[in-house]
Amino acid sequence: MNDFLEFVAERHRIWEQRQAGLPGPWTDDPILACRKFTNTFRVLDPGTQFLLTDLFEPGLDPRDTLMRAFLYRHTGRVETWEYLGLTMGYPTVDNLEDVRAAWHSYRGEVKEKRILEKSHSYTAHKIERTKRESARPFFTGAYLVFPQSDTPGTDKLDSIIDLTKRLFTPGSPDDIMPAWERATSQAKRFHLLRQNKGVGDFMSMQVLTDWGYQCGEDREDEFLVPGPGSIKGAKAIDPNARTMDVVNRVVKAVRELPDCPRVGYRVPSLMDIGSNLLCEWSKYSRYKGQPLPTKTYNPAHPGVQPDPVLPSYYTEDLL
Repeated sequence: MNDFLEFVAERHRIWEQRQAGLPGPWTDDPILACRKFTNTFRVLDPGTQFLLTDLFEPGLDPRDTLMRAFLYRHTGRVETWEYLGLTMGYPTVDNLEDVRAAWHSYRGEVKEKRILEKSHSYTAHKIERTKRESARPFFTGAYLVFPQSDTPGTDKLDSIIDLTKRLFTPGSPDDIMPAWERATSQAKRFHLLRQNKGVGDFMSMQVLTDWGYQCGEDREDEFLVPGPGSIKGAKAIDPNARTMDVVNRVVKAVRELPDCPRVGYRVPSLMDIGSNLLCEWSKYSRYKGQPLPTKTYNPAHPGVQPDPVLPSYYTEDLL
C-alpha cells in the first residue's frame, strides 16, 4: 500500500513541476522517469483535455455531446479528430456518414503490391486487415476496442461508426438518449452503455465520466465498476481481497495523505483512484520486474504546459 501511495503522490508532483516550467528530470523514481503513465487526475491527461477544449462546445445538443464522447473514446487518437476539425468540423449525429468517409480518407491504404507479395498463404480477410493495419495509424492503443461483427475481416472503423449511429440516431430501435435522459443514477446510465456488444466496463466508465465533465455533474464518487486494469492493480496491492474492498481502502488512504494531491479544491475522486490510478499501478508493478529502458521518458507534449481546462465543479469548494 505504501508504494502505491508514494506512486500517486509522486506522479502528481511530476505534473506540478512540469506546470511550473521546471526542467527535467522531474523525479528520482526510476520507473516514473522512463515509462509513460497517465496523470493522478484523469481530467489532466492530454486526451481528456482535448475533449474539454475542442469537442465539448458551449450549447452543444446533449445527444451530440454524448455521441462525441462515445465515438472519441472508441477511437482516442487526437490526430484523427484534429483532421476532422480541419476538413469538416467535429461530428454531429446527422453527419456520421461524412465522418466515415473522412476517416477512411485520412487512414488511406498502402499499395496492394507490397501486401500481395507476402500474401500467398493469406486468406482474403487477412489481406484486408493487413492493408488497414499498415496504413496511417487510426486507433490509439490506450483502450481495447472491439469490432461489432463476428465476421472475419470486418473493418473496426466501420463497425464503430455503425454502432455509434445505432445508439444515437433519433428514432433508431437502439436509440440510447430517451432512457439516458430518464436515468436517475450513474449505475443506470452505465448499464445503458455496457449492454452493447464490445462496450466494456472500462469504456463505459470513461464515457460516463466524460458526460459529467460537460454537464457539470460532480458524480465521480457516486459509482464505479473497475475495469480489467484496475482489477489487476487491486490484486497487486492485496491479492486476497475483493477489488472494491481494495478500492475503498486506497481511496481513504490517498485522501488521508499529508500531501494529498489536489487540483484547486479537488482531491482525487473514486474514478481517479479506483479506475485510472489502480490501472496505472498494475503497469508500474509489472515494470518492477523488468529491465529499465536506457533513456528517460520523452513527453509527447514537451515544454511549459498550458493551464488545464477544468469542469465547473473543479473550481467550487465542495470539501
